[in-house]
Amino acid sequence: MTAAMIAAIACGLLVLAVIPAHASRLRAREPPGAVPMGSAAAGRWRRVRSAGVVAAAVWLALSSLGPLAAVVAVAVAVVSYPAFGRLDSAVHARRQAELAAELPQVCDLLVACLDAGLPVRVATEAIATGLTGPMAERLAEVIAKIRLGVAEERAWEELGVEPALAGLARELARGTSSGVALAGRLRALGLDARRDAVAVAETRAKKVGVQSVLPLMACFLPAFVLLGVLPIVGGLVLRLFSP
Repeated sequence: MTAAMIAAIACGLLVLAVIPAHASRLRAREPPGAVPMGSAAAGRWRRVRSAGVVAAAVWLALSSLGPLAAVVAVAVAVVSYPAFGRLDSAVHARRQAELAAELPQVCDLLVACLDAGLPVRVATEAIATGLTGPMAERLAEVIAKIRLGVAEERAWEELGVEPALAGLARELARGTSSGVALAGRLRALGLDARRDAVAVAETRAKKVGVQSVLPLMACFLPAFVLLGVLPIVGGLVLRLFSP
């Protein structure tokens, strides 16, 4: 096997490790023993798989070193496992923040559509076509499941896999199963989501103020010493040692 082939295979394995697994779950029934997407076990499995893929890529790239390549590959796998965990956590947190930011708008649009007399499924489909990002993907996924024959109540319950959408999934599943009026509940959910967003924004703003103290000290303290302290000390030294 030539060096070019080894490099190409290693690059392909690295790409497979970096690209996240698709989270779509459009099947009506999960196969026996399947691990739910988004669970802790699924996250561990993704990290193990990614670390293994990176180790295989390193081993192929360093195969000319013989047994030393296997040792380096194992070390890289051990180091990359927690690194992939931090990357997965950051991606998950960013996704949840985007969903939480769009939740008030979705609630308002659903209320407007329901007040106009549209069914929940039709309203959701119309809203999904007008949005972008993870919220549009999740709503479109629910509509696709319903079209494939999944019970509407179950489709809405599975929307709660996203923690930021647990309240919306609960209200929509309850309204579908019991037939209760959804407009008032969704309006209240939107207000709560806005209050939570304001609280999160205030918390982040306070953290920024605290976290900026050390960088500001690192920038201004040397300037203060050079411009304010050193001239005084230098003047005193000159007076002490001057004839």
